[in-house]
Amino acid sequence: MNKPVTDADLIRAFRGGHEDAFEELVRRYQRAIANVIYLTLGDRQEVEDLTQEVFIRAYKSLSRFDESSTLYSWLYRIAVNLCIDEIRRRKIRRTLSLQTLPEGAMEQEQASTQTSSPADDLLREERRAVILKTLERLSPTYRVALILREYEDMSYQQIAQTLHISVQAVKSRIFRARQELKEYLKNYFEERR
Repeated sequence: MNKPVTDADLIRAFRGGHEDAFEELVRRYQRAIANVIYLTLGDRQEVEDLTQEVFIRAYKSLSRFDESSTLYSWLYRIAVNLCIDEIRRRKIRRTLSLQTLPEGAMEQEQASTQTSSPADDLLREERRAVILKTLERLSPTYRVALILREYEDMSYQQIAQTLHISVQAVKSRIFRARQELKEYLKNYFEERR
C-alpha cells in the first residue's frame, strides 16, 4: 500500500519542477477556499474569480513558503486577505460570526435535515439566507474569525496562525461577533417560536 502524499511532499515536488504536484494541492484545497470566500463575501459571482486568484498567488509564492506553518493556514490567509481587500473596495463593513444563534439552534438545524418535508426544507433555506445576510452586517475582522471557527472548524490556534494575531484576540473577535449576530438575529428567531 502506498503511503499518502503529504502537502510537504507535494510542495517539494513542485519546487523540483513537477507542475502536477501543484494541481494536486489545488484539488485538495479548492473547495475549502471557495467556501471561505463565499461565506466571507456572500457573493457567488466572486467565488470563482477570487478562488483562482488565491491559487495564482500561491503558485507565484510557493517557492518561498515557510514549511513551519501549514499550507492550509497559509492558503486561508491569502483568501482572507483577498476578501478583506474586496470588502474594502466595495466599502462594505462585514464580520464573520455564527455562534450567536439562540442556544440549540444549530442542533435543531442539523436534526431537522435528517427528516424533513418540503415546507421544512423551505424554512431551513430561509433561515440559512437570513443568517448569511446577517453575517454581512458584521465587521470583516469579526466575520472572518467566526467563519474560520464555525464553518471551517479551525481551532483558535489555527485561526491565530492564519490571521497573524494572538489566540486571545481570536477569542475576543469570535465572542464579539457572536454577540452582534445574536443581537441581529434575536427578533427573527423569536418570531418563529
